[in-house]
Amino acid sequence: METEIQRVDQNSEADPVKGKEVTTKRGTTPPLNFLAILNDANKLIDASSPDELCDKLYAGVFLEPNALKYFVDEKFNKNCFIVFARKLLISWAENPDYWKWTKEKDVSGEDIEVAELSKVCWLNIEGTIQTIYLSPGTVYEVVFVVKMKDEGICNMRNFSVTLTIIFPRSKSLTRSANLKEKPLGNWIEILVGEFTMLPENVGDISFKLGEYSSDWKKGFVVKCATIRPKNH
Repeated sequence: METEIQRVDQNSEADPVKGKEVTTKRGTTPPLNFLAILNDANKLIDASSPDELCDKLYAGVFLEPNALKYFVDEKFNKNCFIVFARKLLISWAENPDYWKWTKEKDVSGEDIEVAELSKVCWLNIEGTIQTIYLSPGTVYEVVFVVKMKDEGICNMRNFSVTLTIIFPRSKSLTRSANLKEKPLGNWIEILVGEFTMLPENVGDISFKLGEYSSDWKKGFVVKCATIRPKNH
């Protein structure tokens, strides 16, 4: 059985699949506003094969190189975003005495940069996402993807981090997470919090990870923050 996605704004000059209908043979369709997301980022995408189009959306499309990636959660068919380290606001990140930047491969094979903490007392990492393109009525979670290295008494395992989501109209949720039991040397996820994509949450949502004691910290590697459906 074929399912059709009706063309969105067929007369738009910026539309990368102008004059075509997107049809899949798998009975699945990407979110109807995926074209608007790509158009706003001036991204062209080949829609000649609808099934390949869906595969590309599931794998993800970089809206900003090395910085922001859009993808569709295959299980729930919801819009998701990844904010990479270069788009996060990391205090002192451009000071080589405190942080160093190295390259890694994203799962797509594209190069991204990750930020590795050399030493700092004030650890503060912030990100922002515009929620207008998130899927309505969906319960989302925000997670930081990080790695902890064994750096003796400065190891991040010795600290608890404060995690905050700030919603439009300044409402916020804050929690803490103890890193003591987290594994060393592997990428791990730290949950910041959850929210439901309701009309009152349309706008900019900010999320933070911090540890503000006077103790020195090191050996913390920051890859990205992911905004995705809960129980993805």
